[in-house]
Amino acid sequence: MNWKELTWKNVAKGLGNSLIAIARGEFLMRLRVEKYFPHIVYLFFLVWLLIWIGIKSEGTQLQVEKKKAELTDMKIYHAQKTVEMMSLNRMSKIEDILKAKGSEVGFPEKPADKLK
Repeated sequence: MNWKELTWKNVAKGLGNSLIAIARGEFLMRLRVEKYFPHIVYLFFLVWLLIWIGIKSEGTQLQVEKKKAELTDMKIYHAQKTVEMMSLNRMSKIEDILKAKGSEVGFPEKPADKLK
């Protein structure tokens, strides 16, 4: 075939024939690559395996990002609770809070007795 004979009509006809051959399963036979069929199947398997591993790794990365966000929230919560506990660290402050709430609970006046 010359370059002068290469037209859009011929290209469309060739693509149509190729699509029909693919649908019938004759494409590799028309290209005369039967002896390479095991290699083609092996290549297909490897490509499929790479795609599957990529999907799994993206899922894992998504889980890691979610866990990092959750960990950040937990660190913020921990810091807030630590600040609250430090503000309640003084005994007098706790006693004032108990009195303000109307509680009769107070600090012991004498040490606890040990029971035997």
